[in-house]
Amino acid sequence: MSRRLRWLLAAPMAALFLAACGPDRVAEVQAETQKLEAERVPASAVDGARAEADAAEQERDRLRAELAAIGAEADSLAARKDELERTLARDDERVAALRSEIVSAQQATAQEHEQAATLDAKIAEVRGRAQFVRDQAAVLARELRPGDPDWATQRRVQSVKEFVARVAKEYPGDAVVAELAAKSAAPPPDGASDPGAFARATALRLRDRFTSVYALEATGGAAVASPPPAR
Repeated sequence: MSRRLRWLLAAPMAALFLAACGPDRVAEVQAETQKLEAERVPASAVDGARAEADAAEQERDRLRAELAAIGAEADSLAARKDELERTLARDDERVAALRSEIVSAQQATAQEHEQAATLDAKIAEVRGRAQFVRDQAAVLARELRPGDPDWATQRRVQSVKEFVARVAKEYPGDAVVAELAAKSAAPPPDGASDPGAFARATALRLRDRFTSVYALEATGGAAVASPPPAR
């Protein structure tokens, strides 16, 4: 039932009520009625307030949904942030490991270079000593010339024996040198009429042995192989 219909129905009853009351009571009731009429809130105001309340409730729901979405997005961003931090930590560890490997490789390379330099120095020392032996054997062979006096030949033959013996002690692992030293120290073989020629052949074999084993340049070989005539 609408407010206006209720008012129309209530109007006759109010008239009957006023007729039953005295003048003072009628004036009092009329004043109260006018007051109620003045204070009565229009229906449009109520409807507007209700619409405003509905809009506020919708806005509240929207804000709640937006806040929930922001919260979900924040959780996703936080998870992504944690993942990125873990990835960065792994990358930092990998970079540190690679740097450590680089330092180790550089140290190993430096050590290898040092070892190679040391080895080269040793090789140069060994080859230098071998070249000295080769050159000395060549000189001894060249000094043994046919036609020299016996005393000179004997002295040079003895020099070859002593030199070959020293070389055999210095190079104990060389079987060829050991054989040359043993044959040089033994009496001349049967039928050997020229000790100088035997000693010269021994010196030449020693020269060729060291030239071959230590990859030395064959310098002066022709002069040794073909000694000059005796003076």
